[in-house]
Amino acid sequence: MHQKKIFYGWTIVAVTFLIGFTQAGVFQNVLSIFLKPMAEEFGWNRSIITGSIAVGSLAGGLLSPLIGPYLDHYGPRKPAFWGITILSAGLIALSQLSSVWQLYLFFGTGRMIASGLLALVVTVSVSNWFIEKRGRAMGISQLGSRIGIAFLPLLVQHIIISYGWRTAWAVLGIIVFAFSALPSLIFLKRRPEDIGLLPDGRAPEKKLGTGPERPDEKKQGSRFNIENEPVWTQKTAVRTTAFWQLVFVMCVIYLVGAGSNFHLFPFMTDQGLPPTTAVLVITVLSVCAAFGGVLFGFLAEKISVKILMGGVLITNGILFYSVFWAVKESVWMFIFAVVYGTIRGGVLPLIFLLWTEFYGRRSSGTVLGIAGPFRMAANAAGPVSAAICFDLFHNYWIPFSVFTVLLLMAGFLCLVAKPPVSKPGMPMQY
Repeated sequence: MHQKKIFYGWTIVAVTFLIGFTQAGVFQNVLSIFLKPMAEEFGWNRSIITGSIAVGSLAGGLLSPLIGPYLDHYGPRKPAFWGITILSAGLIALSQLSSVWQLYLFFGTGRMIASGLLALVVTVSVSNWFIEKRGRAMGISQLGSRIGIAFLPLLVQHIIISYGWRTAWAVLGIIVFAFSALPSLIFLKRRPEDIGLLPDGRAPEKKLGTGPERPDEKKQGSRFNIENEPVWTQKTAVRTTAFWQLVFVMCVIYLVGAGSNFHLFPFMTDQGLPPTTAVLVITVLSVCAAFGGVLFGFLAEKISVKILMGGVLITNGILFYSVFWAVKESVWMFIFAVVYGTIRGGVLPLIFLLWTEFYGRRSSGTVLGIAGPFRMAANAAGPVSAAICFDLFHNYWIPFSVFTVLLLMAGFLCLVAKPPVSKPGMPMQY
C-alpha cells in the first residue's frame, strides 16, 4: 500500500527548531547566569556586561536589512551555516576572556549573528513553506528557542558550579555547532516551489488563489491573497501605516522581552530567592512559554492573529506587574512563571505571523529585514536601560513599571491595526 510522504516543510521546521535552540546560547537568560561570577572576577558592574548585549543587538539590527532580501532571493542554507559557525567560535573564545573588549567582540558578534541573521532564517524559512498550517509550524519552530532558554541556563549553571564559568562558555560553543550547523547546511532550502512542491504539501489542484476572488483580495495583504500577492520592497513597505504600527509593537516585545529576560534572575536573587530556586523559576517560565507558543500557533489558524496578539500583550502587561508581589514567596513565583510564561509564549510566533499575514511570504525577509534596526535597537535598550535604573536607584520598580505600560499600549495598537493596501503598479507574484 502506497504511503504518503511526509511534507519536506516539516524537515525545515525541525532544522529551524534546532537553530532556535542553539541561538538561545547568546540570549539574555544565559548571559545573566554568567553575570555574577564574571563580575566578581573582573570587578565589572551590570551595566558594563549588559553593554555587550546592546552592541551585538545594534550590530544585528544593521545586518538584518542586508540579510532579509538575500534570504528572499537565494535562501537560508549558506548564511545559516556560516553564521552558526562564527557564533560557535565566539562562544568558545569567551572561555579565554581576559578583558572587556573581548566580551564585546566575541559575545557581541554572536549576538549580532543570532539577532540579525538566525532569527530571520527561522521566520522566513517557515513562512515560505507553510500557509494554511503556518501557525502550528511557526509555533513549533519558535519552540526551539524557548526550550533553549529553559534548559541552557540550567546546563550553564551546573557547569559553572562544577567546573567554572570558562568551561561553561566552551561547552556552550560546542553544543551550538554540533546541534545546528550541519543540519542547516544539508537540509535548509528556500521555498517548496524550488523543488517542485507547494506550501503545506498541497496538490497542484488545491493551490490557493485559483478559486473565486474575495472582494478585498487584490488590495490587502492577507492569508486569503497569499499566492497572488503584491511584492513589497523596502521602500514601498515603509510608506504604509501598518509597517510602523508593527514596528512599534515589535519594538515593545523585544525591549520588554530582553529587559525582563536579563534582569528577572538578578531581581529574584536580590529579593532573597536562592540562585538555584531563581534559575528553576526561569526554567519553568521558559518551558511554559515553549508550549504556549505551540498552543497559540494552533489558535492562530482559527482566530484572528491581530486579536490574539493584542490579547496576549495586554494580559502580559497586567501579569508582569504582579511580579513585585509574587517574588515575596517562592510558591507564588512558580505560579507566576506558569501563567505568565504560557501566555508570553504566544508573543514571538504571533508577531511573525502578523508580519507575514500583512506583507506576504515572498516579501517576509525583505520587510522583516528593514524592521530589524528598530527591533534590535529596542532589544539593546531593554537590558541596558533597566541596568542603568538599577545602578542609579538600586531597584527595578521604574523599568518594570514602564515595561507594563508599553505592553498595554502595544496590545491596544494590535487590535486597531489593519493590513496594508497595495498601490496600482506594484509587481505581483503568482
